[in-house]
Amino acid sequence: MEQGDFNIDCSDEEVQKEFTKTVYGIEPSPSEIIRLYEALAKDGNLSIKWKWGLGRRLPTPSQSDSESEKEELAEKVDTSGFDFDDEPASVRFTPRRTPGSAGPKGSAKKKTTNFENILASVRRQKKLELREKSKSRRDRK
Repeated sequence: MEQGDFNIDCSDEEVQKEFTKTVYGIEPSPSEIIRLYEALAKDGNLSIKWKWGLGRRLPTPSQSDSESEKEELAEKVDTSGFDFDDEPASVRFTPRRTPGSAGPKGSAKKKTTNFENILASVRRQKKLELREKSKSRRDRK
């Protein structure tokens, strides 16, 4: 084997020597930052030395291919045992409430009141309490 066949990365310790941990995360060393700024001022841009080791990915298949496969699968349905010419009976949904019918019944009705009805109810309750008190006084005597 030739020497150029191997691509061995450096160890984690060697990579960490180039960076310093700060409150904001991991940053390059100050000397590296200064060098990069000087190169940027001199050349106007920095060159990136990076190579993707995995190569290019395959293009995604188009939608028309997958649709034609689905159609082929649909055509392969075995109809030998059944007569599919008969249409199934159409399902008819019946509404829970027929239009024009009366509204909800019983506890399903929306309960509304006005202030007069509330006052009448309070007066009635007071009268009932007074009757019970007077009745209990009579029973004691």
